[in-house]
Amino acid sequence: MPIFDQGYQHWEGRLSGQSTRWLAITRRGVAVAMGNRWTRLTVLFSLVPPIFLALFLVFWGLFEQKSSFLTPFMIFLENLPPELKDGPRGYRTTIWTLAFRQFFEVQLVFPMILTLLVGPDLISQDLRFNAIPLYLSRPVRRFEYFLGKLGVVTAYLGAVTIGPVLLAFAAGYAFSLDPRVVVDTGRVLAGSLAYAAIVTASAGLLMLAFSSLSRNSRYVAAMWLGFWFVSSIASGVLQTTVRADWCPLISYRTNLDRIRDALLDSEASWGRMTSLGQVSPRSLPMRPFQPPRRRRYRPDDDPQRRSVWAPRTYPWPWSAAVLAGLAVASLLVLTTRVRGLDRLR
Repeated sequence: MPIFDQGYQHWEGRLSGQSTRWLAITRRGVAVAMGNRWTRLTVLFSLVPPIFLALFLVFWGLFEQKSSFLTPFMIFLENLPPELKDGPRGYRTTIWTLAFRQFFEVQLVFPMILTLLVGPDLISQDLRFNAIPLYLSRPVRRFEYFLGKLGVVTAYLGAVTIGPVLLAFAAGYAFSLDPRVVVDTGRVLAGSLAYAAIVTASAGLLMLAFSSLSRNSRYVAAMWLGFWFVSSIASGVLQTTVRADWCPLISYRTNLDRIRDALLDSEASWGRMTSLGQVSPRSLPMRPFQPPRRRRYRPDDDPQRRSVWAPRTYPWPWSAAVLAGLAVASLLVLTTRVRGLDRLR
């Protein structure tokens, strides 16, 4: 049987630096995930809330200018408080803050769905086919392997969180025609980008940790759904029965929401809107806003007297500590789980 010796072949491709070796894993993972029809549909439907947010910011910019384009819609603005109609620019920061708060309230569903669609196969599939030793036999370290896998999740989560925020701000700035809008809404932009980054990093690390615990991606998906829904249900039950300070911390979604409200300072904006003449404590089931001091969360607070749309008031460092603890636990699971799997079996 003949043996064909090809000898040395020179590499004609493009060389890249060592610092970008993880990008090869990310690019391949993003391309594979995009082949899933449900992933493409989720990304497509995630564009709907940003479009409504951009339209609202455009509408508010025209309202500040008292543009004639809003003449057909003035019938819908007759019931606005006089303070808001006479000086809309004074409420610019408040309106933008509440608009982005409500946007994230709806948009957060899509990152969680994308995490469920993209994340389960990232490490569990490598465990099932013993591919991790092949990765590590290349000039790829464990850190670069994890970074490449994390990049797959963050690419999709960033596309439905950070991307829409930048597009909405661009639309709002374009139609405001006021240089001061950048200064007035600078905190809203910084808080929105910071919150999107926290959601992306937290969800990505959690999914990688879950994916490393099982060789079956279905079990990983079940763990993610259980963590997401069961924690929220358990938190709701405890808040209704126990009504202790720590009850909201059980819910992963509630912790993310509390960090969002702290970054955007939603409580101050909500209080300013509810203090307008049109809204009174009788028409809105919540306590009157008191700017001089913040009302602490108490177990004996009656949930019926507080609006479901109002920001939560328990200390935000509690939620920050919970999310930080989950991130540390995820890193420990990843390092301990993969360390013993770097050789062929």
